[in-house]
Amino acid sequence: MAFPKLNADQEMSLKGVNLYGPSLESKFDELKFEILHKIDKEVTDSKNARDYISQKYDELCNKIQYLTELDATVSGFRSDVKAIEKQIMELASRVDSIEKRTICKECPSLTPSMLGVAK
Repeated sequence: MAFPKLNADQEMSLKGVNLYGPSLESKFDELKFEILHKIDKEVTDSKNARDYISQKYDELCNKIQYLTELDATVSGFRSDVKAIEKQIMELASRVDSIEKRTICKECPSLTPSMLGVAK
């Protein structure tokens, strides 16, 4: 099998690699290791950030759920307070009516005494 003819630049680059030998290869290996290490670090950092964001999102959803339930409870209390307020007002009105009737029964009429008419 015949190898393709290389131009002058290609021959020089191959000779350069051969001249530097293992030293150049080790530099490429170090560079490759550093690149892979940085990629792994970025992937890990990205995963950690995703986990953190997911955790914070879950916490926020739980708080929203809690506040929604709290709002429903407060609304229920307000409704109960308004109903009790209405009942108290009705009861106060009934008490006032009873008091007026009692006072009228206990007090003699002023009209006959004012006219000088005896009972």
